[in-house]
Amino acid sequence: MKSSKKPVGTNGPVSISENEIEFQKLEYPKSKEAIEIAIVRSFADGNIPGGLQISSFYQQDQNDFDFKVESNCGDLYLELMEIAPLEHLHGSYANAPSEYKPYDFSKYIFDKAMGKSTRYGGSKVPRIVLLLYITDWAFVLSDSVICLLQFWMQNQAHSFLKVFVHQPIQEGFGISHLIYPTPGVHWRKFDPESLKDNLVKNISPVQWKHI
Repeated sequence: MKSSKKPVGTNGPVSISENEIEFQKLEYPKSKEAIEIAIVRSFADGNIPGGLQISSFYQQDQNDFDFKVESNCGDLYLELMEIAPLEHLHGSYANAPSEYKPYDFSKYIFDKAMGKSTRYGGSKVPRIVLLLYITDWAFVLSDSVICLLQFWMQNQAHSFLKVFVHQPIQEGFGISHLIYPTPGVHWRKFDPESLKDNLVKNISPVQWKHI
């Protein structure tokens, strides 16, 4: 398997004590393949919502699904998608704003995910899990973004058996959310347009200071 370089964002925990605040940057490998292994390992080792348990995973060739997974739900194919709209930021995480409109951001993520679904729509393999992931603090998802993604994924046909989003925090620990499936009854009175004008501001962990 040929190795290729891939940029990653800046994230990690902030340690606060009486006298100082320390940002502990999460260090990623340099190659795309190694980064993806680190993401899947962080996801698989954590508490996966919805009851999924991954016992082993195998990285595949670039022209195939990203990983083959053995789990308590049987053999699955895992496809990764980073949440990072770098095509709108001149290719640099450094240009990411600290705020976003959750409706617009979730629509961007959803459209990207549906593009992957269309790509695999004719596949004879129906057991595809989509793993969205985040490596930069500016793109951490608000509850409103997660809610919108859950609603749209539940109410539009796609090729995925399950959809998750995962944010590594430090080595050996991350946070996962189940995006799909969710109970349809939860969405009977939900109006996504009610979130259209909301604004989310993320706080950079790098810029915290002790006063």
